[in-house]
Amino acid sequence: MVDIGRALKEQREWAGLSQNELAKKTGIKQQNISRWESNTHIPNVRDCMLLAAFYGISIDVLVGFEGADGQKRTP
Repeated sequence: MVDIGRALKEQREWAGLSQNELAKKTGIKQQNISRWESNTHIPNVRDCMLLAAFYGISIDVLVGFEGADGQKRTP
C-alpha cells in the first residue's frame, strides 16, 4: 500500500529540507506539509504539481506510486 505522507516526507528529507524550509521555498504553509506527512490530510493536485516540479520528479514518484527506479507500486 502506498503511504503518501511517508513518500512526501522522504522527498523533503532527500532534498535536505525541513518542513519550514520547504514551506518558505514553495509558498505552501508548513502546517499543510505537516498534515500531509502525518496522513491527516491529502494534498490537492495543484500542490502535488507544485511539489513535483520543485523536486524535478513526476507526481507518481512524489506520492510513492512509482519508485525512482520506474517500478510501479500498489496503490
